[in-house]
Amino acid sequence: MKNKHKIIIFSNLVLAGISVGLMQNNAHAETTQTAVETTNTADNTTPTTADVVVSATADRSATQPKVQSLNNALDQEDSNYANDTETTTPTAAPTKTSIVNGTVSTGDGLSSLYDENGNQLTISLKANSDWYTDIKLSNQGQNYYRVSTNAYVNGNDVTLNFGKAENGIVRVEGWGAKTSNRNESGFTDSGSPNLAANSVWQYSRTDSVDGVNYWEVGNNLWINSFDATTTPVYSNGAGYLQISNTQIQPDGTPGYDLYNGVEGIKTYLVRQYFGFSNGHTIYDGSVINAVRNLQSRMGLPITGQTDLATWKAMGFSEDSWYNIDSYVAPLQTGINSTRSDHVEAMINQAKQYLGKPWISGAASSPEYGVDCSGLVTQAMYAAGVSPLPVSAIQHAQPGNEWNSRLMWADWRMPHIPSAQRQRGDLVFFTDPSSGVIWHVGILLDANTMIESWPGGVQIHSIYGNRGNIAGFARVFE
Repeated sequence: MKNKHKIIIFSNLVLAGISVGLMQNNAHAETTQTAVETTNTADNTTPTTADVVVSATADRSATQPKVQSLNNALDQEDSNYANDTETTTPTAAPTKTSIVNGTVSTGDGLSSLYDENGNQLTISLKANSDWYTDIKLSNQGQNYYRVSTNAYVNGNDVTLNFGKAENGIVRVEGWGAKTSNRNESGFTDSGSPNLAANSVWQYSRTDSVDGVNYWEVGNNLWINSFDATTTPVYSNGAGYLQISNTQIQPDGTPGYDLYNGVEGIKTYLVRQYFGFSNGHTIYDGSVINAVRNLQSRMGLPITGQTDLATWKAMGFSEDSWYNIDSYVAPLQTGINSTRSDHVEAMINQAKQYLGKPWISGAASSPEYGVDCSGLVTQAMYAAGVSPLPVSAIQHAQPGNEWNSRLMWADWRMPHIPSAQRQRGDLVFFTDPSSGVIWHVGILLDANTMIESWPGGVQIHSIYGNRGNIAGFARVFE
């Protein structure tokens, strides 16, 4: 028989790399819709925006198909023909697991991207960026997270998180709270004891699955909205100053210079340093001249204003320069506080100033003195209320000595009939000669108040030589 030899030569077989742009899905805290492509499609696409970095040094051979050629394929006429084949060891197929509300965070360096076959792409994710992910790909013992239709990041290069980073306070309801652990598919019972009823916890992350809100209060320990809430026990209505359940921060810049017209504690100490009376604590011409003389003697710029260098030349510390201005009364209330708790916090803070001197424009710590509106401001801070634009720093600036007038005019502290006044309300007085508001105190009962009046902080009758009662205002609804 004639043997027929068929020679099939495959040569010059080149597969062209096709690069298709893909929308980036960089996760931002405010984003509510994932940018990850989730439709079933055969297209291979990769991120190509500013957060994705094209690698100039990447091994291009890793992303180009290898050229293969088949040669010497023989078809023998007899049945004894056998075609040599290469035997390979089968490997486990990659597996995919869905992820609910997942994000991956890159580290300090670039994070390379791969296709689902493990081939490195020529682009990377930028350092310290967050990305939504909806698939975990497990391939030969290594995990990858999908950040685009066919772009995966190595699990060793990122940190997997769930939900979003957010700090706050959550309180447990009266029946206690079950805890859960979080994994790729959702939440499971942690098996840990329930958190105590009415306990309060700080959380660092939030998540929402199937309409249920979750808060992370420990290391992968979550409680949900069936058993907990971020709603406080008590809050003021829309027509009142709002209550903060976190520490109020200074409003303004601590460490301000002293110049003509400034009042408050630092001016008080400067006047005291030069031996001036503090009957009315104000940075006036006599202080300016004394400061200029001091600056001349100490070789400082002669401005007449007290800056930090001049302050230190008087022997005061740098810490006090800032701390006097930055003091805000520590918060004494929280998410579980009742209306009564807020009222008592305000009064307790005010009582810490008893016996301290009256100092015009002062609203700092109980280490020093205060004036009437400064006392009220710090008392409100302790109860979680900020009466902006009135603030401790603003009060010392020129023109703001009479903050009692701003408080009386603030519609967020509604005026109430005299017959309805109660503990914690504010009582306002007018100058008998002008009829203008000039004093404010905090009611301890219907007839007694705590106040700062020339002579010092004291408890006094509302009927005792403070001018005419203008009326009453309510801080807590």
